[in-house]
Amino acid sequence: MTIYLLNLLRLVHVVAGILWAGAAISYLFFVKPSVQSIGAAGPQFMQSLMERRKYPLFMVSMSLLTVLAGGALYWIFSGGFSLAYLTTGMGLGITIGSLTALVAFFLGNFGIGPTSGQIAALGKQIAASGKGPTPEQAKQLHALETKVSRIEQVEFVLLVISMVTMATARYWNF
Repeated sequence: MTIYLLNLLRLVHVVAGILWAGAAISYLFFVKPSVQSIGAAGPQFMQSLMERRKYPLFMVSMSLLTVLAGGALYWIFSGGFSLAYLTTGMGLGITIGSLTALVAFFLGNFGIGPTSGQIAALGKQIAASGKGPTPEQAKQLHALETKVSRIEQVEFVLLVISMVTMATARYWNF
């Protein structure tokens, strides 16, 4: 293993992780509340963000790069998932951060992604009708939005735990 490859993996992991978590946090605390407050222009903005600006592709790419580079680094530093590493302070911190990031990755890609796709499809269906949503569509839209909001909140907490444990793991001495 060369130092150049190791540093490249670190760079990819850290930069992609910052972009992934930063985009998720910015969306949750700034974009989403703004979209909800601007009324009728909100769905148009979200359609542009999702389809034209490729936000979902960005999130999938950054989260995947983070997890793949992180997995490679974990394998290298743990000596192939050695139990001796996992029982050190740093090993425990990195393991907790890795597991929470993996759960966040799966929630984002298999929870938020598909549910957001359902919301987008329902939104297109409503827009194509030329009228507002039917009571059934409004109910379905509300249920989907509630589901995705809950998953986003859980993902936020997991990403914060991951970032804090990984950033401080080197100082865990016991």
